[in-house]
Amino acid sequence: MQEKIYLKKLTLKDISKKYLYWVNNPEITKYLELGNKRLVYSDLEKYIKDSPKQGRHNFAVITDKTKKHIGNCSIYSIKPRIKEFEIGWFIGEKNFWGGHYSSMIIFQLHKKGFVEMNLQKCIGYIDVNHIKARMTNIFSGYKEVGKLIKKKRFCRNEPSKMYWIYRRQSYQSQND
Repeated sequence: MQEKIYLKKLTLKDISKKYLYWVNNPEITKYLELGNKRLVYSDLEKYIKDSPKQGRHNFAVITDKTKKHIGNCSIYSIKPRIKEFEIGWFIGEKNFWGGHYSSMIIFQLHKKGFVEMNLQKCIGYIDVNHIKARMTNIFSGYKEVGKLIKKKRFCRNEPSKMYWIYRRQSYQSQND
């Protein structure tokens, strides 16, 4: 049986060699929007310090029994007027890939967004080539509502991201 997880606020104490390895490993960051720049300690420190000012809520993903930091996740792009938010996550520890860890992270982020922050709609964007994330979204109850086209110069314009929605009503009906 796989270990349960919980989320804790991401702090400067969470910056480690392991965390730096994760964000600089192309296999782990393949579908993240980090760019190609090699990150150093000061980049992560700035990110953690600046995130609250930008309305971003970052969390470390921790295993329940062993207290192992296996990844990070966020709630961001919060639009209080229309009660909308976005989520993002990654699992840096490869031996935790598979199973339902991504689904557990999504559930925890939904709980924070819908219950603790009283928001109504979660928006998600996933690279069209990230099949596992697409399946996780379907498993987690998201509905695909469209595809975003990234304009490419001298090439055919093809969908690059899928646009997904999950509503508070769905969360409540699954957790009543």
